[in-house]
Amino acid sequence: GTLPGRSVKAVFSGVANGVITADDLDVPATYEHLGAIGSGLGSAGLIVYDDTADMVAVARMFARFLHVESCAQCPPCKLGTGDITAALDRIRTGTGHDADLGRIEERLRIVTDANRCYLPVQERIVVSSILRAFPDDVAAHLEGACPPPHPPIQPPQNTHPADADVPYHPPPPP
Repeated sequence: GTLPGRSVKAVFSGVANGVITADDLDVPATYEHLGAIGSGLGSAGLIVYDDTADMVAVARMFARFLHVESCAQCPPCKLGTGDITAALDRIRTGTGHDADLGRIEERLRIVTDANRCYLPVQERIVVSSILRAFPDDVAAHLEGACPPPHPPIQPPQNTHPADADVPYHPPPPP
């Protein structure tokens, strides 16, 4: 879910499925219904983003994950996921141009050429679904109106009266 006062912007049922937008939250969670909106069931783990999420940064995060996970046996996959990640990063940081968006679209068309696995298909599905669903986020970045990065998430505060005098101690780093 989201923090109080925030609304859902996007939900992902894994890296291999298209985005579920706030408008589609009432779609039944069945293979057929989610498939009809360009998504899927995934592995029953959901990633939820609220209305403050920068969807260009989300697309870049998914693209980078898939690029890193590529085994590099298929050059269109390894090079394509790398180019897509780099172009999304330029757009995300405010140094991108319309040509970067064209490069992403071009690479998404050919990233699956001679693929041996599903990874480049995942790239095509998730990145293209984000770009289609959130064109205003992309346009804002290309126009130089990049949203500021999120502040770090604060640790939970003790809100129960019985715990008011008990300080919060975060767990030690791994």
